[in-house]
Amino acid sequence: MLGVLERYDSIIFDLDGTLIDSFEAINDAFDAVFSRFEDRTISNVESNSYVGVPLEGLLGELFGKENQEEAIKIFRQRYNSVCFEKTTLIAGVKELLDYLKNKGKSLNVATNKTGDISRKLLGFLGVRHLFDHVLGVYDGLEGKPSPEMIFKISEKTGIPLNKSIFIGDSPIDIMAARNAGVHVFCVASGNHSYEELRSHKPDHLISSISEFMFAGSEK
Repeated sequence: MLGVLERYDSIIFDLDGTLIDSFEAINDAFDAVFSRFEDRTISNVESNSYVGVPLEGLLGELFGKENQEEAIKIFRQRYNSVCFEKTTLIAGVKELLDYLKNKGKSLNVATNKTGDISRKLLGFLGVRHLFDHVLGVYDGLEGKPSPEMIFKISEKTGIPLNKSIFIGDSPIDIMAARNAGVHVFCVASGNHSYEELRSHKPDHLISSISEFMFAGSEK
């Protein structure tokens, strides 16, 4: 597993479901929005199905374009109030990041979460210093599946796309990598099953980040 990553100079990660478990905080934020517009809360399963999708399009579609701005504001206010207490690193992430950093790899993040809160969360979790660049929405770039964040990271690091690999947990991540022309390694640690991800034909697929450190062979 690690041998695959060692072929690349730049490792670009998704955030939610790949590096961090923030699903409880995200569910709280969606509950606040659904309570406002539909007078109901939602299940974790329903909430998880929205993770990774840019909020602008998603909330406008769910609640109407006329309510999009208010919905985004409610979501972000609630999320920002609970995210630090309800977010953890996924098992094996710290060990993998340390290993890759010690190998001289450039570590980066491209996420559909806002860049500002992503950088703060990684700092709170004690790993921000391991990343060269952490880019998200509201950093002046289109969200995934647009390849813009991946292109910008390649530009900033000076590492060509053919020496970069993207690691994510969703079909959107696979599409973003394909659109950028980089290889993609999927982990089924988010809200998409191993079988669902396999149907999208990523270059590599494992069940969790921890397999990078402890598994002996590729899937």
